[in-house]
Formats: sequence, structure tokens, C-alpha cells
Amino acid sequence: MNNHPDAEIRQLITRLTDALCTWERSTGSENVLIIRDDRGFCWRSVNGKPDVPDDLSDEFITKRFT
Repeated sequence: MNNHPDAEIRQLITRLTDALCTWERSTGSENVLIIRDDRGFCWRSVNGKPDVPDDLSDEFITKRFT
């Protein structure tokens, strides 16, 4: 995972993952968030937590939610 070069985007991603964590705690739901751009930026989180191991593919982490 790498940090987005734009500070505003970094802040918004942090706010979104925090909101997803809160939503999960209050509703019992689960979520996967994957953001990729054509310049190599990648953000992946599961249930609002960004500690997704790099050796797990996007397909693998999303399979359990489909």
C-alpha cells in the first residue's frame, strides 16, 4: 500500500476508512475498499482496516463478499 501524493485525497481516504470502521461496529456489516489509479496508487482495506497483506490479490479479498 502506498500513500496518495495529494494530501486532500489522503485525508479523505482516512475519513472514509474511519467511517467504514464505525459503520461496521454499529451494523455488523463488512466491507472491502479498493482504490487504484493508473499511476500506481493502491489503497486496500477490509472492514476499514488498511492492513491487507500485499500477497493477497484483490480477487481473493473480494471473493468472500460476493
